[in-house]
Amino acid sequence: MSPTTVLLSPKVGDDHRERLHDGFPDVRFVVLGEGGSVPPEGVGATALLRVALTKPDLSAALLAAPSVRWVHTSTAGFDWAMVPEITERGIVLTRSAASYAIPIGEFTLTLIAALAKRLPELARAQRDRRWASVEPLELADLTVGVVGAGGIGREVAWRCRALGMRVIATKREPSPQEHFDDVLPASALHDLLALSDVVVVACPLTPETHGLIDARALAAMRSTAYLINVARGPIVVEADLVEALRTGTIAGAAMDAFDEEPLPDTSPLWDAPNFVVTPHTSFKSPRNLHRILAEFEDNLRRFRAGQPLANALRDAALGY
Repeated sequence: MSPTTVLLSPKVGDDHRERLHDGFPDVRFVVLGEGGSVPPEGVGATALLRVALTKPDLSAALLAAPSVRWVHTSTAGFDWAMVPEITERGIVLTRSAASYAIPIGEFTLTLIAALAKRLPELARAQRDRRWASVEPLELADLTVGVVGAGGIGREVAWRCRALGMRVIATKREPSPQEHFDDVLPASALHDLLALSDVVVVACPLTPETHGLIDARALAAMRSTAYLINVARGPIVVEADLVEALRTGTIAGAAMDAFDEEPLPDTSPLWDAPNFVVTPHTSFKSPRNLHRILAEFEDNLRRFRAGQPLANALRDAALGY
């Protein structure tokens, strides 16, 4: 087996680098410098672990290390690491598909319960020192529609079903899936929207899903339904969502991702009725980097053995 040099983002801390050194004593791990600069000993690297590295810095690192053949990104989606060098050089790009599914699944269930029990309205009433009477929904009466039956969607689904909810989903290539009562083709999105009491957006951001939840999609939802986005901000057209909330087209919404982050203080979403803003926090957990490294280590073994890598980008044009 030939020697391997792997570039690491500066965000990979000392304790995690020690873990990598212990697990792969014959691999040279080289930490990138400021702006994605590559130290001399890393110029011949064949792999790169991207953790919280900006696209310009990733591009700079790949330009300085022309032998890199594989990049693993710490993110759940590929879009954070889609730089020209990846496609132009045919670099294999893999993602941390399973690292965030658990915290996002838990966070989504929390949002579903908060909206169904009308906690945002009660919180506003408390701020106004007003004794409000609301009528919460029972979770077991709900149908949850998940846009995207991938790893995150599955984590949402089994948690919802454990509380008696019915769960349906859309998927580009539909087939029966564990934890889902029904899986529809992506083309049947509006059917799913019309059937759901809560719609959870959990699909990747691709050219096909950019602006997927627009005014027409929101109009297909029930007026008593709620929208939750734990995927990517641009999947939901924010101006259309604000209008839907103001006009009562839907009952409420919660968003954990936005077109621009941090969300500008001038955004009308801050004042939209029955709307919950969370600052892209659904994925966070003290266990994340441990899981990211586990996925990376598995693929590093595959990479060195010449085996296919897990969770690799299949089609750059499709975005997944």
